Amino acid sequence: MVSREKQGHLFWLILLIVLFTLIIVSHIAFVIFFGSKENSSYTNPLVASRVIRGSITDRNGHLLAIETPYYSCAIHIPLMKDAQVVASTLSDILFIDEKLLLENMKNRSSYYLVKRRLTNKEAQLIREARLDGVVLEKRYGRTYPQHYHAGQLVGFTNSENRGLEGLELTYDSLLSPYPALGETLTYGSDLELTLDIQVQYLLDQQVIEIDELHSPSSIVALVMGAQTGEIIASSVFPFYDPNRYQDFDVQRRQHSVVSAMYEPGSVFKIFSLASILHAQQADVDQEFYCDGSYTFYSPSGQATTINCVSAHGVITPETMIKYSCNGAIAHWANQTDPSLFRQGLVDLGFSTVWDVGLSGSIAGSLQPVEKWSSRSAATIAFGQEIGVTALQLATAATAIATGGELMSPSIVKRITNRGTGEEIVFTPQISKCGVITPQEAHIILKGMEEATESGGTASKIAVEGLRIGAKTGTAQLINEETGSYDDDHFLASTLAIVPIEDPVYIIYIGVLHPSGTTIWGSNIASPAIGNLIEDLLRLGKIRY
Repeated sequence: MVSREKQGHLFWLILLIVLFTLIIVSHIAFVIFFGSKENSSYTNPLVASRVIRGSITDRNGHLLAIETPYYSCAIHIPLMKDAQVVASTLSDILFIDEKLLLENMKNRSSYYLVKRRLTNKEAQLIREARLDGVVLEKRYGRTYPQHYHAGQLVGFTNSENRGLEGLELTYDSLLSPYPALGETLTYGSDLELTLDIQVQYLLDQQVIEIDELHSPSSIVALVMGAQTGEIIASSVFPFYDPNRYQDFDVQRRQHSVVSAMYEPGSVFKIFSLASILHAQQADVDQEFYCDGSYTFYSPSGQATTINCVSAHGVITPETMIKYSCNGAIAHWANQTDPSLFRQGLVDLGFSTVWDVGLSGSIAGSLQPVEKWSSRSAATIAFGQEIGVTALQLATAATAIATGGELMSPSIVKRITNRGTGEEIVFTPQISKCGVITPQEAHIILKGMEEATESGGTASKIAVEGLRIGAKTGTAQLINEETGSYDDDHFLASTLAIVPIEDPVYIIYIGVLHPSGTTIWGSNIASPAIGNLIEDLLRLGKIRY
């Protein structure tokens, strides 16, 4: 008879045999149904080991941003035999203080990144030095071949090659998508911009010359396709180089063409006139006589006087633009229903946030009629009591250049998926039709052309043999500290449409706080635009 203890041992032995048998049977079944590990297609999915960030080019294929390899210098502390030799050698090669290197090595137990981005010469010297524990790490970053040209627009990437500002940020997920399955490398999409780097060079050169002559605090400048709304060139001064973005503060890196708001001054008169003409309430056929000032009264009898630089005599809509008469445009604005006047400005894009792929775009400031005072219509008419951006001004001018079609501004022309070859092509878009009539646009263009003739405010923009339209402005700006207009705060500007008979470009230059011998837009911005137009003619970008 088997003892109780032996029965227990026998039970556990049988249980182990059954479990082992089940494991063997399960393995055989798995092999039968799924095949052996070596022969099975069931493997870990392949994930791309690297994402190659897409390039950014101008409309003609010139590189604005491209991914490039570089080397970093690092030290694996446990592998370093002689800290003094390493510190002394790296100090000579990288121009880093030797004591600082020693202190940093002492404070780290395993890894020390000495310098993130080496020059080719630095990498070669470190490679030749053969220092124990010192390694060159291959990484991938961004190079901006055009340096400061369109720097604020393009933006930059950080040390991890992710977009931080400008178009690099806005299109980051397209330029550098997540690693894909089933690929060894994942390619980001390429961006082709509407920008023309040749025009950008020419614009930047004029901006530099303005700075040398007039020492302003800042400059914004824009060249836009008159029929398309495409941004051809865009400058913000002071410049910065995205290759060295860490050397510049945040404010300097901002693309203030879309993010800075200011009172535009007399440049705005062409848009006020457009709204007034379209409302058809002001008696613009009745000649206005300018004796140097214009006084009007509120319903309560309060007098407001608007002054001109000089007496202009008999004024028509065209000569209002030619001589920049404050009194005439204020008078016609007062004859127009405030709601219609404001709506005309809204239809031209003022108070609109134009999304061109740049962060920080703002709507400007155009108060509702309920908040207007008795003088608001008059002062808005000549560019005060309203806040605009350079992009809004140039975009509004497309309605004048096209005879009534307000174009949507744009900066991206094409997105190409480098992996598949698929393309997304962006064509010019009309934001609003019939903003003004062709006849109203003709009146404004005629006045702008007269402004470039002898006696006009924009005569210094004239180019022999070419018909140009322009409007100048010199706006006294509010001092943010005092809250009042300041004799030392001015915006000197000019907006041009060229050529008049078949517009190709809209050009705007705004110069903030010039400190030279003149403050006038006619003396600062107009000559620069004239020089730019002559350069465009030489390049064949404009034809007689």
